[in-house]
Amino acid sequence: MLERKKFGPFVGDLENACCPSCGGDAHASLVYKGKDGICYYRCGICSLMFASPRFTEESMLGIYETEGFADMKPFVDWSYDRWKEQADRTYVTTIEKVALVKRFMPDGSRVLDVGCAMGLFVLEAGRSGLKAEGIEPSAMLSAIALNELKVQVANCLIEDFEPDGLFQGIVLWDVLEHVYDPVRILRRCSDLLCEGGYLFIQVPHSNGLSNMLKTALCRAGLKKSGFKHFGFPWHVYSFDRKSLSLMLGKAGFQAVSFEAWSRLMKEGRSGLISNIAISIIKRFCLSDYIVCVARKNRSE
Repeated sequence: MLERKKFGPFVGDLENACCPSCGGDAHASLVYKGKDGICYYRCGICSLMFASPRFTEESMLGIYETEGFADMKPFVDWSYDRWKEQADRTYVTTIEKVALVKRFMPDGSRVLDVGCAMGLFVLEAGRSGLKAEGIEPSAMLSAIALNELKVQVANCLIEDFEPDGLFQGIVLWDVLEHVYDPVRILRRCSDLLCEGGYLFIQVPHSNGLSNMLKTALCRAGLKKSGFKHFGFPWHVYSFDRKSLSLMLGKAGFQAVSFEAWSRLMKEGRSGLISNIAISIIKRFCLSDYIVCVARKNRSE
């Protein structure tokens, strides 16, 4: 039985959920139950954290067509030169993402950004020597990519995307935590990648220091704002290295590296202390988001 519920500006149907990687709920343990009735579980097999109940697939897609989802104001009369000059967090992070991809792939490689939003990565990757294009299910966001940034972005779901060839790399940045079935998305990415191709992923990290502290405070009844750090209803999953590695394995990938980008790094902070902190957080995956590079397994 579906339950209709409102969260901020979003209204949709809720349904019970289980771990999309392991299936069933026999091994799931309750981490926290919010006053709104949303529960947060951790899978006892893979350690994935997931929300239940959560929006149905149709309702989840509707979230990303509401103005409350993203701030559109910076993209009115958008200018690349102004974006570069301001060097805000979106610019710094985009530059770092392109650098990450180019650590594993040479110039001229064909790269797809799945869930590319306004297309900032597609734009910068193209300017940096990669053959980049994007797909974005939100008509609202893809319209900005096409009309303001003038980049190649298809407004569709990845299941409906039919390119004219395979890719050497696929970027899934802040995507898997939003989707109804992340295993299905990863398997579709495998279909679109050539053998030995790479995935570049960022997802929320349930074992990040700040996330673990906030979760502990919630469980102890000491955090009045509840489980807001999880990000529901936008986010329905939170990962760690184990859960992401196992999920990737089910889709035919092997994780080859993990790191974590701190707020200091994403904001372009520099200095002796900042650089030391950035390096430690990155190496030991201490921040609340984790970055993974995975490679598609070659056929035997």
